Amino acid sequence: MNHVLSSIQVVDSDQVCLHEDHEPNRLDDTCQSISQQGMLLHPPIARRMQDGRYLILDGAHRTAALQKIGCRRIPVQVVTDADYQLEAWAHLVPFRPWLNGLLQHDAFSWKEEQQGEQAHIATIVYADGSKNYVSASEDGAGSTHRLRLWQQIVQSYSSSYPVRRIPHGMKVLPEADMVCLRYRPYTMEEIETIVTQGHVMPAGVTRFLISGRLLNLKIPLSLLLDPRFDEQEWEAYRQHWASSLRLYAETVYLNEKEFMKVPQQI
Repeated sequence: MNHVLSSIQVVDSDQVCLHEDHEPNRLDDTCQSISQQGMLLHPPIARRMQDGRYLILDGAHRTAALQKIGCRRIPVQVVTDADYQLEAWAHLVPFRPWLNGLLQHDAFSWKEEQQGEQAHIATIVYADGSKNYVSASEDGAGSTHRLRLWQQIVQSYSSSYPVRRIPHGMKVLPEADMVCLRYRPYTMEEIETIVTQGHVMPAGVTRFLISGRLLNLKIPLSLLLDPRFDEQEWEAYRQHWASSLRLYAETVYLNEKEFMKVPQQI
């Protein structure tokens, strides 16, 4: 128990960085929820970077919300590479005019044959099983240009339509009025390079499976807003957690989605 509690650290707000963009509506909702409750229930998950800053792996909206509220400090649960698995999300979204807009954009090249996983930005899967592989139309496009195009793809639908996230390895065919967008998994080294160059990935594309996550700590917002950090109050909370944390070892299956027609399996 002491080992997992030692992973909780309070760091200056300017020492944390995000690797993904945020969704404006979701950020507003998170700000409102934290402000109304007056506390942070679940600390974001972070990994120490080579430059000493803390990279948020999970909890981008909670982190951005605390920063927007004006918190001087962010409590994070610091994990090592052995504590997580890095995967990717695919996005199931409505087939709407946003896709026609991308088809007509001259910055993108559309092919029906795969040129290698590293060569394309996205794979679009249609209801009939056909696919389009989307890449940059510019030959030899650099990683920064490809990243901007990737962000443009995700923003073109996520800003207006609901997005259902699907684990990267799950093979499904979308319904007739939907398409599935698949993105390749990135390595931690690639993600850290993107961040150190001052960029972020699109929202909701990385998936981290965390072992030993701490939940429901109820960290008061006042402790994070105060210009002077109260070490005694923080230590009192740590002692409280040490006596009240419970490890659930049982396997649990949680339904996280509302009822909807199950997509046809490939």
